[in-house]
Amino acid sequence: MKTAIHPEMHKDAKTTCSTCGAVYLIPSTMKVLTVETCRNCHPIYTGKQQKDLRGGRVDRFKKRAAATAAKKEKAV
Repeated sequence: MKTAIHPEMHKDAKTTCSTCGAVYLIPSTMKVLTVETCRNCHPIYTGKQQKDLRGGRVDRFKKRAAATAAKKEKAV
């Protein structure tokens, strides 16, 4: 291996979550890191997936069809 080309490894790099503010000490090549989401606030880990909030394709289609029907009845 070549010498002096590898980055320095910090064993206790401070990683901060910008969403919930949690702080972790993890190994990294950077001394201080900021992440958008962590395991405490990520939707997959918390079980609050956005997919459930939007509804399925059929539900969205029925909602649009009902809105269109209501517009037609109102116009007549």
